[in-house]
Amino acid sequence: MVTVREHLRSAEEFYKIGLGEYEEGKRAGDLLRMREGCEKVFHAYVEASSALIRKRGLPEPESDAERAEVLYKLGEQKLIEAGDEAFLYLHKYAYYDWRILPKVDESMKGVEETLNYIRRNIGR
Repeated sequence: MVTVREHLRSAEEFYKIGLGEYEEGKRAGDLLRMREGCEKVFHAYVEASSALIRKRGLPEPESDAERAEVLYKLGEQKLIEAGDEAFLYLHKYAYYDWRILPKVDESMKGVEETLNYIRRNIGR
């Protein structure tokens, strides 16, 4: 079983590497690198939310829909919204559809805010 700290460490690594890849790809006009970065940032959200869910004593969700349901039960509406945007703009549009839309930067910021919130709330 993955620990809360391991989830958080993974989230931080995914975010740092993903943001770097996205920015490098953006500067170079490399769509493949940008989309790979977007996918890593999306996974940073997944890992971070898993850290919070496990910290609250609940089992790790098995799907994105289940993750939203658990976060809803925990009263974490802002995290659900950040996750919905990350799923749509980073995972679906950027990674799977190869479309980097203007909301990508905003969605990445939402993941960064999610990470900061979760760090504060799990007693780092």
